[in-house]
Amino acid sequence: MRIGVVLANTGSPAAPTPDEVGRYLAEFLMDPCIRPMPALPWWVILHAFILPRRAVASAGKYRAIWRPDGSPLVAVSHELARAVERRLRGRGGHLADCTVRAAMAYGEPSVPCALAELREAGCERLVVLPMYPQSAHSTTGAVRARTDAALANMGWRPQLDFIERYGGERRYLDAVAASVRSAGFDAGRDRLVLSFHSVPQPDIEAGDTYTQQVAETCAAVASRLGIEEGGMTCAFQSPFEDARTWCGPFTVEELQGAARGCAGRLFLACPGFAVDCLETLYDVEAELRPRAEAALPAGSSMVYVPCLNASSAQVDLVSHLVERIVRPGARGRALGDEP
Repeated sequence: MRIGVVLANTGSPAAPTPDEVGRYLAEFLMDPCIRPMPALPWWVILHAFILPRRAVASAGKYRAIWRPDGSPLVAVSHELARAVERRLRGRGGHLADCTVRAAMAYGEPSVPCALAELREAGCERLVVLPMYPQSAHSTTGAVRARTDAALANMGWRPQLDFIERYGGERRYLDAVAASVRSAGFDAGRDRLVLSFHSVPQPDIEAGDTYTQQVAETCAAVASRLGIEEGGMTCAFQSPFEDARTWCGPFTVEELQGAARGCAGRLFLACPGFAVDCLETLYDVEAELRPRAEAALPAGSSMVYVPCLNASSAQVDLVSHLVERIVRPGARGRALGDEP
């Protein structure tokens, strides 16, 4: 049985222009998993008041991080997919003919496009891995909804495995800790802030366990780095400007607080993001770093630890997740986190 793998992320505009950014944001912000109110009133508010301003502002941010080969998120996601495919095919056996594709919940390459390619390649079993270590209704849930809708529209019923989360996986936690350590972090002198994307507080109140998963990830990373109480802060970034409350504390305030009490260097990592994107490449450098360094003592500095991206550690992690779920007898088994 030929296996197809989808590595899904949030997405990116096709180009750093107001028109393309507006098109991307409209698709993203109208998703039922994202929008804060019923579709019709939200569509009016979005197109009349939010998009005209935000599309222009966001296009400028995207231009600042755009690469010759396009969106950093999309380009690195393709690189990761190719590396994982090589790794899995190298295992031979039932993985020898596997096909791996990157897909975006919004924008291109779309989930339906990736699924069509896998069906064309003759895949009969499908593994979908949303690249969000900690699952949430607004991220993992959105990918699941898009996958189910696309398969229904295609009339395709492959054997399907959907990996909900991997924030408790040993390989993930080891890789995050190793990336911080290799950046020069010294637990006896430095301070560490781990920043995750914020989600709407109503989702948490409705039973979303995202913040609990984040807390568990932070505790496990701190343990691996030998950080004692008070040496690390967990925070949330990029809340959307709407009427809802978003989970905090927020990264900008926590960075400034950590900076003021920092005897060594201040380290920032964003382990909730599998691949560096606008929220890390632009927001960290243009918005978070200046405020943090303004609060640091003279002679100190802030160090940003990049996401795992297409590193060998990430390739190893993703390949392991896929291999484990497609082992004989694994179908239907709930994904178990490995401490």
